[in-house]
Amino acid sequence: MDKRDEELELGEGQFSDDDDDSRIEELERRIDERESTAPVIATGLSLGYAMGMCLALVLSWSRNASILWCVLHGLCSWGYVIYFAVTR
Repeated sequence: MDKRDEELELGEGQFSDDDDDSRIEELERRIDERESTAPVIATGLSLGYAMGMCLALVLSWSRNASILWCVLHGLCSWGYVIYFAVTR
């Protein structure tokens, strides 16, 4: 590997030492670009559905001890949780 390849690999060579302002601007632009395209990890709605699903799975297992029923009731989510609370 020659010196130019090493500089490019280390991220050097794109800016001169006295060109700190343009280097800072480039880094800020990259940060802004990443922040604008960052995916949303979870919303309140999906967290609520996941919580209902987990609760339905636990309640179904405690009542039936069957994996098939757990899967079915997990898909029903909050619907099964409400049903479980009413029929208990």
